[in-house]
Amino acid sequence: MEYIRITNLNVENRDESLFYAPHLNIQDNQIIGLIGDNGVGKTTLINIIAQVSTIFRVTGQIQRHCRIVLVPQLLNNDEQSGGEKEKEVITQAIIKLGQARNFLLILDEPTSNLDIEQQRWLIKTLSTLSQPILIISHDQSFLQKLVNVIWHIKDHQVHEFKGSYSEYCRFLTAEEKRKNIEYHEKLTKIKKLKKDQRDAEIKSQKATKKKKDMSWSDWKIKDSGKIEKRLSRISTQLKKRITSEEALLGKPQVHHTITLSNVKTTNLDLSQKSSLVRLGIQDVVLHGNNLFSITKELQIKGGEKIALTGKNGVGKSVFLAKLFHQKLNAWFNPQLKIGYVKQNIAQEAAERETVIETISKISVFDKTTTMQLLGDLHLRRFLNNQVCDLSGGQLVCYKLAKVLLGEHNLLILDEPDNFLDISAINALETFLKNYPFAIILVSHDQNLLKNLNFAIWEIKNHNLITASDFSSHKNTNIDNRINLLQFKLDKLITDPNASFKEIENISREINNLKHKISKEN
Repeated sequence: MEYIRITNLNVENRDESLFYAPHLNIQDNQIIGLIGDNGVGKTTLINIIAQVSTIFRVTGQIQRHCRIVLVPQLLNNDEQSGGEKEKEVITQAIIKLGQARNFLLILDEPTSNLDIEQQRWLIKTLSTLSQPILIISHDQSFLQKLVNVIWHIKDHQVHEFKGSYSEYCRFLTAEEKRKNIEYHEKLTKIKKLKKDQRDAEIKSQKATKKKKDMSWSDWKIKDSGKIEKRLSRISTQLKKRITSEEALLGKPQVHHTITLSNVKTTNLDLSQKSSLVRLGIQDVVLHGNNLFSITKELQIKGGEKIALTGKNGVGKSVFLAKLFHQKLNAWFNPQLKIGYVKQNIAQEAAERETVIETISKISVFDKTTTMQLLGDLHLRRFLNNQVCDLSGGQLVCYKLAKVLLGEHNLLILDEPDNFLDISAINALETFLKNYPFAIILVSHDQNLLKNLNFAIWEIKNHNLITASDFSSHKNTNIDNRINLLQFKLDKLITDPNASFKEIENISREINNLKHKISKEN
């Protein structure tokens, strides 16, 4: 069954095309992931499909053979209630679908307020629906596990790919590789054209000069062939070809590695073994309520990277805020300089300076790294805009860039990926991987956490558990397994009917487990 058919849809903003969709349709068993950079028109497209009024000029044809349930993005990012509120709204929408076949469910950033457990619930719930679903999302882990069709708004056009998000990523990687090969082939071609043009120009110049051992009559006969004019014409034609080829040459983006050598100041460089913060045993309290306990002394070292995890409402944001404001029972290194990104950073800014003026003053990185990050966060087009004139999304990227590039040796990042699109999240991941100083990060983006592979601190059962606790718990399980096997081995040794092979296998397994513990310790 076809639910939606879109033909020659053109959406314009002030006579400029926002995007064009030549042909799209939505059918049975499709879960469509709508992706693209912020500002390209994703929400506008789903609003047009759902017949929500828009300020843009819309031409083309949309045939609707279904009823539509739209769940817009919830911008309330309250740690205490955002996830539960999102879950409730989505549940109500699904109930509204009922058992009817002719319904289309549209979700705009459904995972933006959900913790990891709530995301698992959403994936499981949506997977059971028989109706098609259209989802805007920047959460790559969510997309990988759910969608089977991609709509990508890129270069002012909606591109369709039938396949999983992982397959689409592999397709994009192959396309990028192909374009890179084409780029270098064109460079080689242009280099050869330039050589041919120079040769023709030199020959043309030589053709106009009479050699010393040549008589004037011979030279006039040679010149009557107008060789220099022909060579000059060839040189001019080659110049035009070179200009045309260079105009079509799109240079692939190259990212420069970030290390301490990119940093302009040495004031931040602390030894990897130096403690930035030492946390004492304490309860973390908010308004008289005990959120969780730190049951052993902890420290954050120079260059250490930590991911703080846990369900919504356990106290992650409270802990980060108290750490930034130094309101914890802790020792803080006198050389400590903290950069702090809060969850809700899309607040108005009154700065009258331009983006580039402000960033240039605060950035501790060289110009290449600074401009690279600004480009990755889609700020390059707005460098000469006053900060106070930035839109909400641009302001998020600007404030994030200020913290990432600023004079800090510990970054405290509370869901910095909120409101970022996929390309910006990937750029953030690359930056954080290579950042030369310490980081403590909160994020519910499973793909980001997996790729960063930071040490885990988890708030669970009202306690802060660290990586060493996980290892200790794991080793306890192994110890229990060894004890059980040893008990079995003792019984077999005393049993005259036991086979030697069985005794040998259990002995080998015990030795392997003991070796595993010693290796991990």
